[in-house]
Amino acid sequence: MDILTKGKVVLSLDPSTKSTGWAIFTDGSLIDYGVISAGSTNLFHRIDKMVEELNNIIEKYNPAEVALEDVIPDDVKHNQNVFNALKYLQGYILHTLDDNKISNYKFYTASEWRSKCGIGTGPGIKRGSLKPQDIAFVKKYFNKTVNDDIADAICIGYAHTHKPIPVQKDLDVEIIDGFEFR
Repeated sequence: MDILTKGKVVLSLDPSTKSTGWAIFTDGSLIDYGVISAGSTNLFHRIDKMVEELNNIIEKYNPAEVALEDVIPDDVKHNQNVFNALKYLQGYILHTLDDNKISNYKFYTASEWRSKCGIGTGPGIKRGSLKPQDIAFVKKYFNKTVNDDIADAICIGYAHTHKPIPVQKDLDVEIIDGFEFR
């Protein structure tokens, strides 16, 4: 695994207005990870909670770079309300990065970061089958059992800090009570 970000602390984010996954990498190694949850019914109160916790993470780890998932209409099934909410959150995140003097950030679409992690996407692959693959990737490469929000943040961080790897054929899915596990 060739590392692309030697000597840098990288924060990776899988932004959501209800549950934002985050991960910290240094020299390509996963240092810490977690999720920021917000339960308010008010969108802007949830965004405020996300930004408050993001500031705490930035203060603790002082990242030099941030990698985060970009949102495209296809990702939210063209639901304009969800798309707008995620774009508002992105704006607040960018403002927070600017406030913290972090100008080095990169957006990745879900298909971009999954491709760099060797998780196949494209025609015939249903979105519902991808989350278990993200979780399986984290289990395989980091030996961590995490939820899908954290798994996505870790995968985004991996995609940003490492050279791409080939599509993984050994991320098998096990179905138990209708849920897929890797």
